[in-house]
Amino acid sequence: MQFLIVCAIFKTEITAYMPLKALLVDDEDRNLDILQFMLLNDCEGVEVAAIAKNAQQARSWLLQNTADVVFLDISMPGESGFQLLASLPVYNFKVVFVTAHNEFALQAIKASAVDYILKPVSIDELQRAVEKVKSVVGNPVAANQNQRLIEHLLQNISRKTPPKKIALPQLGSISFIEVDDIVSLQADSNYTIIHMKDMQKLVISKTMKDFEDLLDANVFVRIHKSYIVNITYIKEYSTADGGMVKMADGNHWSISRRQLDLFLDKMKNASLMFNK
Repeated sequence: MQFLIVCAIFKTEITAYMPLKALLVDDEDRNLDILQFMLLNDCEGVEVAAIAKNAQQARSWLLQNTADVVFLDISMPGESGFQLLASLPVYNFKVVFVTAHNEFALQAIKASAVDYILKPVSIDELQRAVEKVKSVVGNPVAANQNQRLIEHLLQNISRKTPPKKIALPQLGSISFIEVDDIVSLQADSNYTIIHMKDMQKLVISKTMKDFEDLLDANVFVRIHKSYIVNITYIKEYSTADGGMVKMADGNHWSISRRQLDLFLDKMKNASLMFNK
């Protein structure tokens, strides 16, 4: 025991930060054992402060203690992970959902920009999540953002319908935008430029694939490796140069050959007499 204490002090001096205090919440012992092992052996600077097997245990611990991060399962007997969060007065910790949950729950999590890891947990994903938590611990701006993001998630879950708004964290702020107001999305390396109906442009540090997985495929169609369009805002389709769409905001986007049939099918379903 003395040896472990000496090592912990030595490690803190080298890394110059206090270990992250983590609470693990899952109703399955095996999942808890695996996650704890990976955090302690594969993630530097993490202390597993407590383990809870249900929402009640987690809530009791959080009301009397502090954590930097809660690794939270969604589907548990009795109260779900979402219900646990809804029962708490504040969220002075980061939440990382560790889940194999259904598509709707994941869509709500993605739309709210809350972190998650899919089961079975991979070391790389867990390490990325831990490093992300480290980067914001102690930052009051990040703490305020975290509170708003979780509140937005709980609103999305309570509606039990596809998210109408998505949260887009930016430097020092969060933009909550209406999905229906997005005209198109444009890839720019590892960033995505979102073109809004009011002519505003938002540059977000997420890839097009992130948005393609999130947005309703019946409304948002990928027409090119660089473009996703909201078919509601298409004003004109031209066969020139292999295919081109003119959007309501004036932008013209090319349609790739491999995406043309999909685009035409979507437009036939959305337009009266499109195929005549």
